[in-house]
Amino acid sequence: MSPRAWRALSHGADDAVTLVVDFTGSGREQAQFADLAPLLDPPLTVWASLPPMPADEVARTGGAYLDWWLAGLRDAGTRVAAVAGYCAGSVFATALADRIGEWQERPQVILLDPELPSCEGMFRNFHGVGGTLAAVLDEAELAAFHAVGHRLEERGGPDATGEVLASTGLVLEQAFGEAVATTAERLDLDDDIRDELSGAFSALVGYLTAAADLADPAAWAGASAVTSAAPRHPVGRELRIDVPHDDLLRAPAAARALSALIASDRHRQPAGR
Repeated sequence: MSPRAWRALSHGADDAVTLVVDFTGSGREQAQFADLAPLLDPPLTVWASLPPMPADEVARTGGAYLDWWLAGLRDAGTRVAAVAGYCAGSVFATALADRIGEWQERPQVILLDPELPSCEGMFRNFHGVGGTLAAVLDEAELAAFHAVGHRLEERGGPDATGEVLASTGLVLEQAFGEAVATTAERLDLDDDIRDELSGAFSALVGYLTAAADLADPAAWAGASAVTSAAPRHPVGRELRIDVPHDDLLRAPAAARALSALIASDRHRQPAGR
């Protein structure tokens, strides 16, 4: 496992690995796979995806992101039993399973509240940072910062994808970077801290842009999904959990559903796999 591409969340009794894909930036309020992994019974070996950062110089394409995550897995002999994705991570989950299926049995795919990548997450993150910058930027600067996001929301809507998502992300990145630079100068922050702050938002833009490059909801037709609400696109099998969307990945019922799906798939596989 590359320590730059995957992070171990839990360890199970055998060598089978469950890969989970999600973007977990700083300040996130939604539950994440790190909350869900310890609840799985029996315990599983779970590796969570880490997105490339700007310094990694990975192209913002679906293929480049798959290469980033898969580099070394095949050569290391890693046996992947399942791939799970949350929200836009569901796009990557199905694509990863397809690629892994080129050298082993195709892993089971499990989606949790699957969504296509959109600008909504970028806007939410962008405006959320405004609260942390309010103590540094003056009123006019803060208003100008938020105005950038509001103009783009009015022009393209929160659900714009594809080329619109990529171009929207670039504009938000520039405004974000300028605000961080101003903040860093006034607080006398060093370049490493400035790059870390701006890099986190750039990583989100890259993640969503690459996911949009792979988006194909028809690929979800054969997957199982654990959901908090009816999915917008057809899935093969849906298990509904009565929890808010933001709490899905910390819900014991979701952990039970995920454990049951993985266990049932293993029982169906021929002995020796």
